[in-house]
Amino acid sequence: MSVAEFHFFSLLPIELRQEIYSLATPPRFVHVLRFTKQDYDEFAERIRTTPNAIRLDESLTHFSFNWRSQIPSQTKQSTLERYGFSSAKSPYQPWDVTKLAPRISLDWLSENPGYAWELCREVELFSTAPIPALLHTCRESRDALIKRGYQLAFRSRSHGPQTWFNFDTDVLFISRGDDWGTSHRVLSGCAWDIGQFHPIDMQKVKRIALEESTGSLYLAHPSFSEANYTLADLSSVLRLFRHLEELFLVEWSDPYMDEIRPLKTTIARGTKRHNYDTEFIWSYQPVSEVDALLQMFPPEDYMSTLAVTCIGPYGELFKNHKQLQRDEFFDIIQTSLRKKLIENRNRVVSRYKPDAEIWWEIPKVTAVHVMSNWGHEILGREREGALSRIFKIRKKWKADQKRQSNPLPQREGDDYEADEEAYNLVLEEEDPYEAQRTWRIREGIVPFLDE
Repeated sequence: MSVAEFHFFSLLPIELRQEIYSLATPPRFVHVLRFTKQDYDEFAERIRTTPNAIRLDESLTHFSFNWRSQIPSQTKQSTLERYGFSSAKSPYQPWDVTKLAPRISLDWLSENPGYAWELCREVELFSTAPIPALLHTCRESRDALIKRGYQLAFRSRSHGPQTWFNFDTDVLFISRGDDWGTSHRVLSGCAWDIGQFHPIDMQKVKRIALEESTGSLYLAHPSFSEANYTLADLSSVLRLFRHLEELFLVEWSDPYMDEIRPLKTTIARGTKRHNYDTEFIWSYQPVSEVDALLQMFPPEDYMSTLAVTCIGPYGELFKNHKQLQRDEFFDIIQTSLRKKLIENRNRVVSRYKPDAEIWWEIPKVTAVHVMSNWGHEILGREREGALSRIFKIRKKWKADQKRQSNPLPQREGDDYEADEEAYNLVLEEEDPYEAQRTWRIREGIVPFLDE
């Protein structure tokens, strides 16, 4: 067959067509959101005034290790049985009561509508992630992708699944919970509102990305080993999604790029045109040490305080790792975090009997930025700009070093320059920010330059 010749797609072997369908459908980051149909005030009034209004789903037992210490199994309210009345009808009980999944007092819930809201409200889970176009191109392509693992996923306790997802390849992206409320923690036990997911889907998820989660890497640094942080938030996520293989800790996303995007730039973020718009497919890139330079060496009139949380303000944790190779620091803290998560899991599991079947996998941990192509382009330009600025400063410093090593006859201004250099050295000792800048200029930038 000539290089210029190509068969009609429909004439290709079915095996080749199916492989093309698969290659044309890359893995996605699927951001799952929630929509609550009910009004909270109406919900609270209904459970307060309507008998037997509260109905609990058996799937709540999956979250029991979080709620059983917060919700009592009994209430002080008197019952008719105490006064000699009896009924042939058994009390309402949505699951078999055990020590790990105790009874929940419905009377207590009716008096505490905030908790009842988290357990009983009607919620739909949905996503605005672009739908793989080949799912809706033709019957053959749809069947091929479904056989490869695509399915409607992420039901809630009140509604069925409505998000296309491939548990083998796609990544579930979870937003951080609302700052103004933490009531979702009664189920999730963490900063991410995952309490409305159904255990059926949670057991299948292999890859998850958590928004604004890299602070855990900061706390996992070996220098904080004596503080004995339990990392309870992450441990709760892993215990609920117990079969994870990869955990992406997200540092920056598209909204952060809006903060650092130059005001005069022509690169503006577009708007989604339809459900299949691939321009808005998210992808990731690892967090890099060079990202700290965006805060330490900003352009003129730069007002943002964008920082890399996992390395601390102005990259403070780098001070103990000045001899490492490029980006080796992240391998250290990611390995340290995984080790701490394993230790915490083993400590929790040891408290239960072997037949309790309490176990969860500890996945590979990676610090990443998750954003659209637009965000990656902005970040690439800002990284390049920061490296350019520090390179110019370093070039001037090396010229000064060369001049000092070959001193010319002393001039009147030399005494002033010597005093200024001495002042800068004192400033470095007193100001960690200036010390980090100085080290970056003289040594830290070397792995990123070709000198």
